[in-house]
Amino acid sequence: MRILLLAPHPFFQTRGTPIAVDLMLRVLSERGDQIDMLTFPEGDDVVYDNVRIYRTPKLPFIKNISPGFSGKKLVCDGFMLIQAINLCWKYKYDIVHSVEESAFIALVLKVVFRTPYIYDMDSSLAQQMIEKFAFLSSLRFLFNAFERLAVRQAKVVIPVCETLSEDIQVYQPKRVVVLPDISLLDYSAPNNKA
Repeated sequence: MRILLLAPHPFFQTRGTPIAVDLMLRVLSERGDQIDMLTFPEGDDVVYDNVRIYRTPKLPFIKNISPGFSGKKLVCDGFMLIQAINLCWKYKYDIVHSVEESAFIALVLKVVFRTPYIYDMDSSLAQQMIEKFAFLSSLRFLFNAFERLAVRQAKVVIPVCETLSEDIQVYQPKRVVVLPDISLLDYSAPNNKA
């Protein structure tokens, strides 16, 4: 398959989601899939067979991007959308694999290019926004509506736990496959850094 992987975080760094993406890239690469990954500018360069890594532009005022919602991530997500459209314009992808908030970018790609997408869901973004910024609670219905749209339009939603899988059932997803996080006690970071 030809896959566009949207990874809206620094890559590679030895922490949660980048580790999960590293493990996924190892499997897809070994399987022989052709993957174009679009990620943020920070992180170590890693080399995989069958994988091309694209990065959003490095901007002097965007440094030390941490997990969770932030203005820095919004700026990078904006560039990610533009670059994802450009990549889809150049290449015909079989599917887009979107991690976290990049599901909304994948939704745009589905509308424009008719490319199906997978929503790799680590958490409810609507719930995260309300918990982090209590003043946004009056907009809960809007955040839920956007999340519902992203979940419903995904070919498959991959939550990390049964609880999240149960929570999103109200959105009526087409298909849900729970893929629990694994223990990282035996994890070894990629040793093929460029």
